[in-house]
Amino acid sequence: MNTINTEFTADYYFAALKLIEQLYKDGEIPAYMFRNILKDYADVVDLSKFAIFEEKENAA
Repeated sequence: MNTINTEFTADYYFAALKLIEQLYKDGEIPAYMFRNILKDYADVVDLSKFAIFEEKENAA
């Protein structure tokens, strides 16, 4: 259910995803859920700015 609204800017989505990232860091949502949400918006925002992708790069 990807419903990206074109009236919002990329900054709007980035800010919302950063709030969701904080939920992940606080342990309120699992990693798989956070990754799925980020994948839904990969065409709108730069995913390299989020913790879960930084962790994957450092583990490699």
